[in-house]
Amino acid sequence: MNSKTDIDVVIRYLEDPGNEQLKQQLNDWIQEDAGNLDIFLDMKAMWQGDPLPAASAFDTQEQWQHLSAALDNTPAAQPKPARGRVVKMNPRYWAAAAAVAVIAITIVWLVPGRYNTVTTAQNQDSLSLPDGSMIYLNANTTIRYAKAFGKNERHVKIEKGEAFFDVVKNDAVPFTVDAPDVDVQVLGTSFNVKAAAAGVKVFVQSGKVSAAYKGKEKKVILTPGLEASLKHNGDNIDTHLHKKNNNILAWKTRCLTFDDSPLTEVAEALEDFYNIQVDISNPQLADKKLLATFRNMPLDEVLDVMRKALQINITHKNNLVEIH
Repeated sequence: MNSKTDIDVVIRYLEDPGNEQLKQQLNDWIQEDAGNLDIFLDMKAMWQGDPLPAASAFDTQEQWQHLSAALDNTPAAQPKPARGRVVKMNPRYWAAAAAVAVIAITIVWLVPGRYNTVTTAQNQDSLSLPDGSMIYLNANTTIRYAKAFGKNERHVKIEKGEAFFDVVKNDAVPFTVDAPDVDVQVLGTSFNVKAAAAGVKVFVQSGKVSAAYKGKEKKVILTPGLEASLKHNGDNIDTHLHKKNNNILAWKTRCLTFDDSPLTEVAEALEDFYNIQVDISNPQLADKKLLATFRNMPLDEVLDVMRKALQINITHKNNLVEIH
């Protein structure tokens, strides 16, 4: 939009705030650019004769919430201002987008009513996105995505937990995942994102994926079999090439496969799969290797097989498994 059209959108709404069509036009315009919120609030303040707030005292997040509530539940139209009233805009407001660009993504996620939120508890779930892409959610996972997903952008925010993405290729609209401290971008692929307390792990099953810390230029390109580990508040990106039979996706396939895997690797896989703690109290057992496949078996049955196959002692109590 040009500047005259920008002002017209706001003025028409201020003249008739009860008009649903004008309300929607204003809401759509604000969504187009992070700086448009500042423009609207300043024009509204001048329209009502209120002094403009100092920049340091301006709570952008709170204003987004107030504005969204107002647009969803606007009171009856107020008396129109006297005819001929002119609103003059300071040129600095047209550059507001640059000033708030760094927090634009955060602000957008705060606007209610425009996003779908999916949360799993102890269950797993899956969902099909409007573009045909699939997301498989592990337990205790929360994601969000726009209700208008796929039209001009394909963006998913994973707030916590673990999810596997099977993405439909679309060169014109890249698929992006926003994880804590980490940005992931793909064109068409399948990959896993795990947002844990220590950081984020990204594993690629097919295609190519870029992973980077937010706000930093350094990134890695991941191809099938590669996993990147990005720690919270970190700088380094560690990568590891996994052999074909790994258990990163065991939570989704419900199958654990150990191909002469050392006991330390087995313990790590069991911890992730069964959400338990495994303690190898005897260091001499760490190099013992396990050759076995467990298809959706109860933990105690898995431990029983391990006892017999490796001739070791295992104690299981509550969420703690001790190998000794």
